[in-house]
Amino acid sequence: MGITQATKQKLLHEIEYLSHPSIVELQHFIRYLQFKQANTGIHSDDIPMLSPEHDPILHALGIVDIAPFSETIDEILYEAI
Repeated sequence: MGITQATKQKLLHEIEYLSHPSIVELQHFIRYLQFKQANTGIHSDDIPMLSPEHDPILHALGIVDIAPFSETIDEILYEAI
């Protein structure tokens, strides 16, 4: 679906009245849309899942509800130091 010349002109006209901070925000939004459009082929199945077995932070989060959790978190996080 192509954009018409009239739509482009309307957008340009509306942009003329934006403040500088709004122009910067618009540029960021445009970059986001371009990134999103370029990466629409990425499926969530392609993104590796984090597992507590391989991530000390996720493992520590799983034990937060067990007292005393702060010592256990310190042991897990700082064990290698």
